[in-house]
Amino acid sequence: MKIIAHRGYSAQFAENTPRSWDAALAAGAHAIETDIRLSSDGIAVCAHDEDLSRLFDRPERVSAVTQAELGALEGRAGARIARLADALAYAGRGHRLLLDLKDESPQALDLIWQTIEAAVPQAQHKLVIAGCHSLDAVRFFGAHGATILGFVPAPEAAEAFRQTGATIIRLWGGDVSPAWVTALQALGAEVWVTSGGDLTGFDGGDHSGTDLARLAAIGVGGVLVNDVALAVRQVAALG
Repeated sequence: MKIIAHRGYSAQFAENTPRSWDAALAAGAHAIETDIRLSSDGIAVCAHDEDLSRLFDRPERVSAVTQAELGALEGRAGARIARLADALAYAGRGHRLLLDLKDESPQALDLIWQTIEAAVPQAQHKLVIAGCHSLDAVRFFGAHGATILGFVPAPEAAEAFRQTGATIIRLWGGDVSPAWVTALQALGAEVWVTSGGDLTGFDGGDHSGTDLARLAAIGVGGVLVNDVALAVRQVAALG
């Protein structure tokens, strides 16, 4: 079962930062994941939240602040806001990168693809996984031949995402079941899961050895986690 670093090695390092990505890869992550939004001047940046309150104690939306201003912010525990281009450098060096696209407006999709083309050699485009929340985004990246993961809103939506072009389907830990995994694999999709979340007793990305053992046993192909080193050890112990 592949280990995907949820916002990087976010259990130990500031999320969505080069330090968290470096640590995740050093700990054995199969891929690193980061969240993408646009700044006010149309630069793609790595930020999970819609606004700056949680990490920087500021009320503004990410989309209302320029990239230069965002990049100059210093938050708690080393929080910074990197550019998408910074994350794409990892794909350029041969590492897998999952983009959780928080803004899927036509403008954002065009800009994100342009940034990918400018930063990543064509031979390595498949290392960049477009994490799409809408069928329109799946169609957009499918037209460019990208690797696509569907962040489906519910398991019932997974078939439509698969038929539209997503080859990986992401479910929440509280939604996944043997029946769903079997059904999606029958459609030719690989199933990844974000550990934790509603109904699990854990925050999103958190996990226990029991949780990961259950996911591996039912055929889940990848799991998004906050504590990469712990997950790597737990999966290795499963044999």
